[in-house]
Amino acid sequence: MKKKLYVILLLFVGAVLPSCKDFLDEQPLHSLTGENAIKDLTTAKAALGGVYASFQNDSWSGALYVAQATKSGFVNITAQTDYDLTYNESNPGSNVPGIWQNFYKSLNAANFAIEGIGKLSDAAVPLAERTAMVAEGRCLRAWIHANVLWNFGHWWAEDADAYGIICRDEVISLKNVLKARSTVGESYQKIYEDLDYAIANLGEFSSPRYLSKQFAKALKAKLLLYRGGYRNTTADLQLSLTLVNEILANPSPSFAMESSLADVYGKAWDSNENLFVRYLEDDGSRAYTGGFNYTYGIIYGGDRLPLPIDKTLTAGLKYGVDWFKADPRWPVVTGSVRAPETWDDKQCYCFKKLARLGRYAGAQANPKDEKYAAYYFRYSELYLMKAELLARTGAAISTAIAPINEMRSKRTNPVLMPLNPQNSDELMDLIFKEIFMELFMENGSEMFAAVRFKKDGQPWIVAIKENKAFELNKLCWPIPRVEMVNNTLMVQNPDLK
Repeated sequence: MKKKLYVILLLFVGAVLPSCKDFLDEQPLHSLTGENAIKDLTTAKAALGGVYASFQNDSWSGALYVAQATKSGFVNITAQTDYDLTYNESNPGSNVPGIWQNFYKSLNAANFAIEGIGKLSDAAVPLAERTAMVAEGRCLRAWIHANVLWNFGHWWAEDADAYGIICRDEVISLKNVLKARSTVGESYQKIYEDLDYAIANLGEFSSPRYLSKQFAKALKAKLLLYRGGYRNTTADLQLSLTLVNEILANPSPSFAMESSLADVYGKAWDSNENLFVRYLEDDGSRAYTGGFNYTYGIIYGGDRLPLPIDKTLTAGLKYGVDWFKADPRWPVVTGSVRAPETWDDKQCYCFKKLARLGRYAGAQANPKDEKYAAYYFRYSELYLMKAELLARTGAAISTAIAPINEMRSKRTNPVLMPLNPQNSDELMDLIFKEIFMELFMENGSEMFAAVRFKKDGQPWIVAIKENKAFELNKLCWPIPRVEMVNNTLMVQNPDLK
């Protein structure tokens, strides 16, 4: 048993994180040794930089978001088990163990930063600055815990549900590697505690590469909306709306809608529309750290060109093609991309907004085009959330659709005409479709929407998958076997053994 614990400990502690020079002009700290102890402002910043650097992999971008799009039924790219929701502990799908491992590597890095910075003296780092840095670390921890809950726990369930997550708030060691999962209510409470601390103590937005007070509010609002929207809990929805309104009421000049949608993706992490975005360092490894799915997978998941005579362009969509192709955003976010293999010079029609030029052509371009951003939260999502929250809390139809029409009016390229739903069902359908067309494969929004929005009394995911039976317990992934074997206190998700 001791050997097994040591192996899993190495999975969390021994991961070598990429350099974060472009984040903080310092090497990241990730090794829990005396030499690398957090002892001053420089090492404190480096520890936080190590958390951001831990997001530079496929697990925090395409492997996660393309899988979620596949689970929703809009595409079928990552694995058939994702599309059919037939994964289990023995057959989890190709990406699931790696995603779990990388989530907890990031969590360990966050706890290392929080613990070390919290122990610094006033002489090393003044209290106000130290408090803000701890708040940043706790916001990062909340972001990581939220992703674990959304993907491996019963995020939709009541507080007493036993299938929350392993909430880790200290650095992994041989003494604490065995830990039971929390209830759903306890999991949310832990995340909200960190976010409330961040809202109270974190600095204002300055760059989308770092977390801010505004992002802490947006993340809490999103957690409340996802669960409250599914469960129809008014208190959660009203609090979420309050948080969204607070962000919109205090705009930052460097966080705003782009008038051109093409600029959002052309600028990638430098677009003003990002509140939080995954940045990749320009160290020659972007094609690798960008991840397989954005640089390769969605390209081959699209349409091979030239199309057969009896086929039409889909960009890989199994559902929603007619919606998207009628929308002015279609020719902006999709396009022809060279195949990513060196030997394959064919073109593929796919979601170019994420694939860009593809792994091969992007590396050959002059200058290189390898800005494979992961768009964790964009300004447009505030309007989408507000519209849904207004609709779910009883606002008039014209009032509820107004935020989306405001969002659409701010786009001048392409021009998006205002929407005019005639009844409540049409309103909810239009909001759902707008989430899909604005955010598809960027941050998982379409999957969670497909579960909480209804079509003919059933979650949209049922209609998308042509009335295939939907089992809610199978929406989350199984806990990987390595965790089940080495953490004897862990209990597998129901129906996924």
